[in-house]
Amino acid sequence: MEIYPSEVSPQFIDLFMNQIKFTEEEFRLMLSFFRREYVPRKFFFLKAGQIAKYKAYINKGSVRNFTTDEKGGEHILYFSFEDWWVGDLESFYNQQPATINVQAMEDCEILCLQKNDLERLGEQIPKLKQLFVEKEKRSFFSHIKRLQEVKSLSAEDRYINLINKHPEIFQRIPLQYIAMYLDIEPQSLSRLRKRLSCK
Repeated sequence: MEIYPSEVSPQFIDLFMNQIKFTEEEFRLMLSFFRREYVPRKFFFLKAGQIAKYKAYINKGSVRNFTTDEKGGEHILYFSFEDWWVGDLESFYNQQPATINVQAMEDCEILCLQKNDLERLGEQIPKLKQLFVEKEKRSFFSHIKRLQEVKSLSAEDRYINLINKHPEIFQRIPLQYIAMYLDIEPQSLSRLRKRLSCK
């Protein structure tokens, strides 16, 4: 199914046309390689153990990215919203089983690009290859910063940072998952929110 410019978000168009300076021809060529996937709320885009077939852009919706421990406990790494790229990069590039689960928190529309198509496009449009190098570098630094927060900040500081970055999150993500991300109990999160709202 061919994707047309009118069917993608303004952020997607801005990224390629204004920030990366694609020509109209380059943009339409790139779109011709993407496929659109619909992932209903609570369904999985990717499960640990599967091979990640796609690098994917969230056109609409949100997902949670999480791992599970040997006892089956879930550990949320981060949430992704519109204009984010999702998937397990190590699995995608090395074609090995994923260690990350990607589950829709809302009904999602995701634009997917296969590995061989990405490689072909990178040869035809070098700017695209450079974009993903920069995106993956930023992602790496973001994960390091997230790890530093978990290890060094209090639950209250982690909560404040999350609200500052994503003020709309409590309207879009269930409380239990936000608590899981902050590594506190849902009751503790409710008390924390109430206490801070009274300040």
